[in-house]
Amino acid sequence: MKAKKYLSLFITLILVVTWLAGCGGQNGQKDGQANQEVAKVETGIDSEQYFNGYLVAEPSTLDPSKGADNYSNTVLNNVLEPLTRLEEDGSLNNVLTPAGAESWNISDDGTVWTFHLRDNKWSDGEPVTAHDYEYGIKRSLDPATGSPYAYLLMPIKNASDVNSGKLPVDELGVKAIDDKTLEIKLEYPTPYFGELTYQRVMMPQRKDIVEKYGDTYGTEPNTIVYNGPFILNEWIHNSELKFTKNPNYWDTSNVKLESISMKIIAEENAIYNSLSNGSIDSAGVGSPEWIERFSAEENLKHIETIEPSTYYLFFNTNDKVFKNANIRKAFSLAIDRQELSNVIFHGINAPAYGWVPPSISLGNDEYRSMVKEPLLLLAEENPDSKKLLIKGLEELGMDTDPKNLTVKISLGGTDQWFRTYGEYLQQMYNRNLGVNITIEQLEWPIFNSNVMKGEFQIGYMGWGAEYNDPASMLSLLKSDSNAIATGWKNEKYDKLIDLAAAEMDEQKRLEYYKEAEHILLYEESVVAPSVYPKSNTFRYKYINGLGVTPFGTSGWKYGYTQGR
Repeated sequence: MKAKKYLSLFITLILVVTWLAGCGGQNGQKDGQANQEVAKVETGIDSEQYFNGYLVAEPSTLDPSKGADNYSNTVLNNVLEPLTRLEEDGSLNNVLTPAGAESWNISDDGTVWTFHLRDNKWSDGEPVTAHDYEYGIKRSLDPATGSPYAYLLMPIKNASDVNSGKLPVDELGVKAIDDKTLEIKLEYPTPYFGELTYQRVMMPQRKDIVEKYGDTYGTEPNTIVYNGPFILNEWIHNSELKFTKNPNYWDTSNVKLESISMKIIAEENAIYNSLSNGSIDSAGVGSPEWIERFSAEENLKHIETIEPSTYYLFFNTNDKVFKNANIRKAFSLAIDRQELSNVIFHGINAPAYGWVPPSISLGNDEYRSMVKEPLLLLAEENPDSKKLLIKGLEELGMDTDPKNLTVKISLGGTDQWFRTYGEYLQQMYNRNLGVNITIEQLEWPIFNSNVMKGEFQIGYMGWGAEYNDPASMLSLLKSDSNAIATGWKNEKYDKLIDLAAAEMDEQKRLEYYKEAEHILLYEESVVAPSVYPKSNTFRYKYINGLGVTPFGTSGWKYGYTQGR
């Protein structure tokens, strides 16, 4: 079952300071330190090494198999050691580097990956073994666990049948050959599999600890053991998480920060004031006024990135109106994306005319630099979106006068931002299509339930890619996915995504993805992308070595302060 990585709360996404678990870089074996320059012992660094940060909300759980939020992911990246990490080189390029595995081999046919583990210890002194990684992966795919991100592991042999309960967990293609060797067999050659090896669902877990604590595993600091750079010492729920350096970590000599505090701060202005008065060292900023103010501060550095995410409207293709492709196209083209970016998102976010955001790469190149956004072509060919609406209404045998059409848009939030957004959508669609729009504002659980039951016409959400490949976004709309509940099915689209998943030739994969995105947006308009969110991070200049790129997973490992 695919998990929804919802970004429906705009402020939450903008404010969260997190290093996303995703993928990128090169497949294959690397000899080590993408972050060598950062990891070198710096001269003249501060004698006291600590970092003060924040999370917008507290982690749901530190159970790697069950967590689905960015907050828990931020913590897990720093307290557990995956097989690999996606680190940043001196040019801020992502490079897949050894972590829990010191090396790995790939069979000639690309279907067998063999990982050779390094010496590492858990925080209780027990050695980390290949059996811990095997157990963690199998537990994530065990249907009894109900892991929301189990779908990421579907390239593994028998993963689908194991996850659906058709085969026992022992039939999964994951096996500890010995304490230091982990073998993973795949269903088919998967060009991006290396980019899945540092996801939370592939992190190691101790069977004895999981069984000891049962449902409370990962809910308190003492209900989990750690094998990453840091240990969670204190968790004051809804208030603060406190960490210290892990002395048992294999690379502890390159970890400089001795302690870390992550306060739970949900209110926007409270975060900005905390950064301003120095009680936190780094913050994501979504307010234009505060961006301008912090940009003028000489002691702060400004980091701007486009997130690997897309905000979008989506259509219920089983609805009597939106089962028509021309009507869906009309509603997509009627979105004034530049105006939306300026009015609703204060000019911070970028207009979106494609489904795959600009920060996603295929191989060494950004996907969007190679593939024109499909909605740009659709708009060029259809300058009057109202004509498409009338055509669609005629095809359905309905009244072709737009003023007699009323459509409901459902929003999964009830605060002022959603009220403002709803009012804007009403005005925009009335102006550009002449239709009547009613806005339904619901609390998120009710909205989500209605969407999953198909009780909506148009919904609004956002999605963030889990790994750095177009498949992370395009596979969400396959007919066997329930990630985005549009009710849409297209055999050709499914086949293209399946072909791309097993194709090792990058140019062929590019063509498959290009055609699939064309079907999704140009031919069918199943979803209507609106903006690509940007993040603006302000960080005190004495902070060094923290990750910058959206997909990077080095977290706090190489962080240090100099001149605090």
